[in-house]
Amino acid sequence: MASIAEFEQACENGASIQEELLGGILRKTHYLQKFGSPQSLAAYKSQVPIVSYEDVAGVIEKIACGEEGPILCHDQNLLLPTSSGKGKIIPVTAENISALMRAAEISNAYIARYGRVLGLYYCGHQSHTKAGIWVGALTTYLIKTYRGPFNKFTTPYEMIISGSNWRELTYCHLLCALIQRDAVEQIDASFAYIICGALKILQSDWQDICNDIRTGSLSSGKVTHPKLQEAFANFLVNKENIAGTADAIAKICSRESWSGILSLLFPGAKLVSAVVTGAMAHFVPELRDYAGGKLPISGKDYYSSEGVLGINTNPASPLEDVVFTILPHIMYYEFLPLGANNPAGEILAPHEVVVGQEYEIVITTFAGLYRYRVGDVVKVSSFFHGVPQLAFSYRKNAVLSVQNEMVDEQELQNVVMEVSKDAGIEVANFTAYGNSTAVPAHYVIFWELKRREGINRELLERCCSSIDRSFNPGYTGKRLDEVIDSLELVIVKEGTFERLMEEAVRNGTSPAQYKTPRCVTSPRMLEVLESGRVQSYKSGEMPRSVFESWEPSFPQG
Repeated sequence: MASIAEFEQACENGASIQEELLGGILRKTHYLQKFGSPQSLAAYKSQVPIVSYEDVAGVIEKIACGEEGPILCHDQNLLLPTSSGKGKIIPVTAENISALMRAAEISNAYIARYGRVLGLYYCGHQSHTKAGIWVGALTTYLIKTYRGPFNKFTTPYEMIISGSNWRELTYCHLLCALIQRDAVEQIDASFAYIICGALKILQSDWQDICNDIRTGSLSSGKVTHPKLQEAFANFLVNKENIAGTADAIAKICSRESWSGILSLLFPGAKLVSAVVTGAMAHFVPELRDYAGGKLPISGKDYYSSEGVLGINTNPASPLEDVVFTILPHIMYYEFLPLGANNPAGEILAPHEVVVGQEYEIVITTFAGLYRYRVGDVVKVSSFFHGVPQLAFSYRKNAVLSVQNEMVDEQELQNVVMEVSKDAGIEVANFTAYGNSTAVPAHYVIFWELKRREGINRELLERCCSSIDRSFNPGYTGKRLDEVIDSLELVIVKEGTFERLMEEAVRNGTSPAQYKTPRCVTSPRMLEVLESGRVQSYKSGEMPRSVFESWEPSFPQG
């Protein structure tokens, strides 16, 4: 199903297709025998409870340990991609991958076909469980498994799969695209921050890039990975008369203002595409400035580790108005009304939701997730041929997220408590800030200490590195890839957190209800914290062993 007409017809029959899809999932599973093996929609909703990751972690552990047989579903699990949150791993099957590819085909049908693409994509680190099961980002798996979609990129495929250093591969992405600048018709990335980050690298390195174009080599020393060097040498074969390109690029990059720079660098570009919702909304003004007023920006689809939750059927819509249409034939959807809106604990089918209301998404998939809470809250914006269109609101329990990883409040608190206890340091209060404007982005942790006696620089530097290495693999993997920079630990003077509370009270918070925010986003509160800065420390290099030795930690009992 790749045509718009077929998809929209499926949406018109969304309720019946959803019920039919659920029936197909239920007929293939033995896992639900303990819930009476429901075969109808009514039985499924009445007999099977809504679950979170913690409820199925033990079963997923069996898969990770290599237990044979269809544990969660009829199909064998192929890989366990690390999720963006809590260090959890999510099972994926061949049918999952097939559904994802179908969703991509439908989404692409709504977008005009373009030629060469500056595609800012990266392969992250992978590891294996003790049973030999692959663990890593789903994007990495897709890139290494399906070469076809990446052949239209300006960066050679061999570069994309070889480059493990984020900055070096970004340099190569820019270098290869600029050599082919007149052929580029689209600038594409998974997330808006990736494009903004790449352009910041270009701002600092454009003279080196121009020099490498003139010499036809990587003489600048910006790229040291042998496989990247080899791939670039192969890329340059039959590339003649490119030195003049460097002069044009240098003239553009030496401008005082970089507003509209993308259209100048790539005069044939017709579209910029990236995820612009959720945490990425922060980067929209910056991305708009780079794109200028002539180059349109299209918001990409709604993906999670668990699957494709929706596609953007109106890619020309303003970025603030991007909504996602659910795919009734890809997974089974339910919607849990929030709090006071749901005193009876009711859960709704897609056709039962109300426009303007917020819901938590609950899904059932072919990979064995049954009535599973994704953790995302969405608002129903409208209906599209009978199925709801969703606007992303927020991710529940998210505290820190700068590059689509996620560290929640409980994890942050556990890490701070464990590290400070091991060091014999009493932390009076703490908070954190995800500095997503830096390149690369990084975490900043603020500590106010109960006492300073006996606490030296060496001890605090050790604490800083320990915190950095204690977060989930979604974070440590990106630290290892240098997508996220070293963590910063800031010690603030006594009374700083009291002034933080006073600032909140001045802005209307009741002192009786005030809680120290574990993640600060308010510029004014950041000013208060920075005004109390006494000392700061940066974590050391992230050892590869931290990521490679990781085994999933599952809740007990």
